[in-house]
Amino acid sequence: MSAMKTEEEVGSLIEYEFRVINLGKPLKSFGTASLNIQWPKESSVGKWLLYLMKINTKGLQLVTCSPEREINPLRLSEESTSTRRKRELEERRPSDGSKVSLFTDKRKHKILSCSGDARCVEMKCPLQGLDSTAVIVLKSRLWNSTFLEDYASYNYLDIIVKASISLDVSANNIVLKNAETQVRLTVFLETTATPWWIILVAVLAGILMLALLVLLLWKCGFFKRAKKDEYDAAIHKAEIHTQPSDKLSTEA
Repeated sequence: MSAMKTEEEVGSLIEYEFRVINLGKPLKSFGTASLNIQWPKESSVGKWLLYLMKINTKGLQLVTCSPEREINPLRLSEESTSTRRKRELEERRPSDGSKVSLFTDKRKHKILSCSGDARCVEMKCPLQGLDSTAVIVLKSRLWNSTFLEDYASYNYLDIIVKASISLDVSANNIVLKNAETQVRLTVFLETTATPWWIILVAVLAGILMLALLVLLLWKCGFFKRAKKDEYDAAIHKAEIHTQPSDKLSTEA
């Protein structure tokens, strides 16, 4: 079970748009064409990757993609219009360029695909009534916690979504050009770099604390060397106390 209640809690909004163009006769004269999408639903360990919220179409009759249980299976509430506008305004703000990273490393990345480290489900969308052009839009959410928990060691990841067109007739005179395609989504794992002045202040504070500790130890006489006479007297006193036999012979 997930503690998520709204789609905003899941993560960043990702929309895939597939445009199907028919340059010949309406496909409904020959049969039903379908858009088949290999959707990277989960990681190899069963955690959410791309959460499919909704599928919309343009230029088509009402399309019901299957299996329907894969569309918003957690029944999360959708993003409100006011929240969407607020998010769009925040995305337009320039990022803070005052933060710089003092450490550099090799850019480490990983590819998540259906033939690799992603568990996929096939979404089949029948293109009923396709005459010329149709647009299928998949609205989804990037499951941020999965990437922050399981892929934090990577600089970025590529998520591959594959799509293909199929026709349920076996006519020889029908040619499907560019029947397969794939979309690459690049996810950058943004880490907040520590500003250089914070590091500098921390170093100076450490040096100051060390100097105060040395001064305190010096005031307490920790670094003071004993005089030679005091050292000899201490040794002589120790020798007297460690020789009780001499004291007994004198009294006799």
